[in-house]
Amino acid sequence: MEMRKSTRTTIKWGLYVLLLFFLCGLQSAPGLFSIWGVKPVLVIPMAVAVAFFEREVATGIYGLLAGFLWDISAGKLFGFYGMVVMVCCVVVTLLTMYCIRVNLINILIACLTVSLLCGLWDYVFYNLLWNYEGVGLYFWKMLARTFYTTLWMPPIYYLVRWITGLFSPSVRA
Repeated sequence: MEMRKSTRTTIKWGLYVLLLFFLCGLQSAPGLFSIWGVKPVLVIPMAVAVAFFEREVATGIYGLLAGFLWDISAGKLFGFYGMVVMVCCVVVTLLTMYCIRVNLINILIACLTVSLLCGLWDYVFYNLLWNYEGVGLYFWKMLARTFYTTLWMPPIYYLVRWITGLFSPSVRA
């Protein structure tokens, strides 16, 4: 007996959201995955991976949710990361639909770019504009976090690809 399309879609997005909450909890756990004081932002690879397989409106909403969760866990102004991650997810989806292929190299580049944009967004508005002491050190820490976040992309990408393959008849990969 085959599931209806709406049931498959609901289960798939439910798994995406549960996985996002789980990864947000992991990234917020004190000391977990910390290397020399640098922690990865696990919601970025998750949002980018979903953006590679889904449509633009859905990934915009999902990116907004991912950004809001990151805002809450990081203690930033609500919506600070939400709008950036949402726009990045929509751009990644449109690039995937019209310009680039879905493969590991492109997904690593996309994750690196989104992570770097979010890091620069934080760096400029929370450090550089206020001319805090040690701004240069924070810049290098932001770059380390960007690369550390990108290292988490392959396992998250393959997990999202597997979930998408289970519940969608055609996958862009």
